[in-house]
Amino acid sequence: MKDSNSEKPSILNQIFNIIFKTNNSYLKIVKNLKLPSIFKKKYSLVILLLILFIFIFASTGSSVDTNIPVFNVKKDVFLISITESGEIKAKNSISIAAPRVRGSLKIVELVPEGNYVKPGDVVARFDPTEALVKLKDAEAQLEISRSNKAKLEANHQSEMAQMESDLKSAELSFELSKLSLEQMKFEAEAKRREAELQHNKNVLNFEKTKQNFESKKIIQKSEMENMNVEIRQKISELEKAQRDLDALSLTSSADGLVVYGMNWSTGLKFQIGDQPWSGQVIVNLPDLSQMESHTYVNEVDVSKVKVGQKVEVKLDAFQDSVFVGEVSNVARLGKQKDNQSTIKVFDVFVEIKGVSEILKPGMTTSNKIIIDKIDDQIFIPHEALFENEGEFFVYKKDGSGFDDIDVTIGNKSEDFIVVKSGLEDGDVVALRDPNKEIANENLVENNSVQMPENGN
Repeated sequence: MKDSNSEKPSILNQIFNIIFKTNNSYLKIVKNLKLPSIFKKKYSLVILLLILFIFIFASTGSSVDTNIPVFNVKKDVFLISITESGEIKAKNSISIAAPRVRGSLKIVELVPEGNYVKPGDVVARFDPTEALVKLKDAEAQLEISRSNKAKLEANHQSEMAQMESDLKSAELSFELSKLSLEQMKFEAEAKRREAELQHNKNVLNFEKTKQNFESKKIIQKSEMENMNVEIRQKISELEKAQRDLDALSLTSSADGLVVYGMNWSTGLKFQIGDQPWSGQVIVNLPDLSQMESHTYVNEVDVSKVKVGQKVEVKLDAFQDSVFVGEVSNVARLGKQKDNQSTIKVFDVFVEIKGVSEILKPGMTTSNKIIIDKIDDQIFIPHEALFENEGEFFVYKKDGSGFDDIDVTIGNKSEDFIVVKSGLEDGDVVALRDPNKEIANENLVENNSVQMPENGN
């Protein structure tokens, strides 16, 4: 590679030739003019122009060098890391789900996300129209059953009164025939026989009436039990309808920050007007005392990530804040990154140490997972390393210019690469190719400065 200052002599030669030609024309012009003698000396213009051009050239060369960004090489701890974006989540949270009720659900009220709630506060309500209709119907059915019971009780009382009257009548007939039979002991055989038959008839009638009476009591008892069962069922249905109505108001069971659940039907968080399924989580109340960052690692890198590795967690909204974390879990099974991608990723959970008020669920994070640390290493940014035909080199600053130096490279990270040989602690290297910078500068000058033709 050529030194970036190697083109300067040829440029100076061209400048000198132009100066000497211009000087001859100048002397012819000022020869007959009334000017101080210093301006008529043979090389006066040459000296002035040389001073001017040297100043301009030196300034231009210096500006090119100073415009090239550089990196100060130093020996330090080299970090091998993987950086992935993620999202803040609470390690533990209380989930408030849609009630398991009959019929469809529609959200009509939601407490604003990010609000703090206390136990008993309502966080969501569902449309009660359908539940109210069912409640009214259950109330009506219970009233009908109770009315039927009252009617049945009245019928039973009437029937029992009749049965008691019939039983009493049969008993009286029985007693009369019994008495009459005793009085016929001294009557003729025919009359005695007639009285005996009548008595037997009354005995049978009395026994039959008693049986009917007992049977009727059993039947009435069964009918009343059935009616009571029906009423209890109606009461249960009414209570269920009331519970369903009450369940349409979701309340908080603890203090917490409201975070909406995900509506998998829309791919968005729940909002007013959505119709969730029973059991879907509508609101989460995270425990802000234990937070974690949920991120994903590509299948190519997941084998490098281990539980217990240190992580630097930054919030996109607060770049100045850095939190110390630790990998707490790495998923065993991969999944597609999204529906449009075939890339497989693995869930990685990073436990954040400490508590901070600025950590809130849903915040976007940058997670720098420290894979390894190597002490006393010389390393440079990737943009400071150049390659030519498989050979690696850098542009090391040397005075006002840069020299190309061959280097041997080692481990790589996302931003830096280790230099095993070729550089020392304290060296300064260019982050862009200085030859290209000078060439671009000369091209700009040639396009912007035009020499006069024919001395005009």
